[in-house]
Amino acid sequence: MKSRVRQLGVMLTAGLWFIFPQFAAAASAPAQRLVEQRKADAAKREMIYLTKEELVEGAKKEGRVVVHPGMDETSIPDLVGAFKKRYPFLKEVIGARITGIPAAQREVLEMVSGQARVDSFSPHSTHWSEYAKHKLILRYDLKTMAADGQFKVPSGMIDDSGVMIWTATNQGAIAYNAKVGPEAFSKGWDSCLDPAQAGKFTVDTKPNVLAWLVPAWGEEKVLSYARKLKGNKPIWNRGTTSALTKLAAGEYDFICGAYAHTAQRLLKKDPTLAIKLMIPDPFPVTFNDPNAIYARAQSPHAGLLWMEFLASNEAQDIMDALDPGIGSFLVEGTVSSKWVRDRNVSLCGSGCRDKEEKFMQRIAVEAWELPKVGATAK
Repeated sequence: MKSRVRQLGVMLTAGLWFIFPQFAAAASAPAQRLVEQRKADAAKREMIYLTKEELVEGAKKEGRVVVHPGMDETSIPDLVGAFKKRYPFLKEVIGARITGIPAAQREVLEMVSGQARVDSFSPHSTHWSEYAKHKLILRYDLKTMAADGQFKVPSGMIDDSGVMIWTATNQGAIAYNAKVGPEAFSKGWDSCLDPAQAGKFTVDTKPNVLAWLVPAWGEEKVLSYARKLKGNKPIWNRGTTSALTKLAAGEYDFICGAYAHTAQRLLKKDPTLAIKLMIPDPFPVTFNDPNAIYARAQSPHAGLLWMEFLASNEAQDIMDALDPGIGSFLVEGTVSSKWVRDRNVSLCGSGCRDKEEKFMQRIAVEAWELPKVGATAK
């Protein structure tokens, strides 16, 4: 009897919509007016607002996409495979990573000349000014699209510019040789200044991690700390991976400022490595792997779907599985989201990430008296 009543209800409702189609038009009118207003507002700011339906329909017409994400290249095949399953109408998805400053510079030059064949790409931090100067990023109103549910990305991932998203995270920690024990590092960052540790630890001459402390400490305190750090006779090193390898071999006791996710990745490959992590207070965290749409993209809609996918739990799980800790701390369940929980975080986001190069320059040249950032110290 109940089933019959439900059927009658469905038939009656369908009949009303058929007889009075104006009901359907009236119901959708407010939503349509909102979209039109959003598009008009975006246009005034020289931006583009699209609905999810427009994104999907546009991507179907494009049928392919070329992406240059910034995460570790080993995860790209799995991400591309999962993305194609989600959007099977994309017959070709080409993914590759642009590695190193020279390659990034070449990509910028190709973009400026219009020779680049990429849709979604990861802007390189050393060329921020070039992307803006040459208008290389297509200006979608991602903040408003996300707020309206048209572009499903956590709002915190979207850069202040509104045209780029940050899909990953990097963090700084103190890594130590397991044979040493954690007692020596109970004071966190101050442990690196302990005279008893003089000459027993290493510091990267590219001081990203210290630069990420600026939001919590301020520039002058970071510089003061860097000077004291130099006075404690560190062993200078360039590169977290090489430093961790030497740490595991016992060449020094600890690293004052190591990428936490890099340590986790090495331990995943070889759990027997004598490496342990101590999360200091404050805990320096920064956004990583920016993604945007190239201004002359041939498949911008598919590129936006790719960016949206990178922010999904599915993609974040893939990234974390291969590189634990690289996932965004804004996505629940990632290793990074667990690390930051209930901690005093120094977040190097907008207003810091774009000044990171300047901060590092002050630390390396002013405080450490090195010729440049990343220099091989004697």
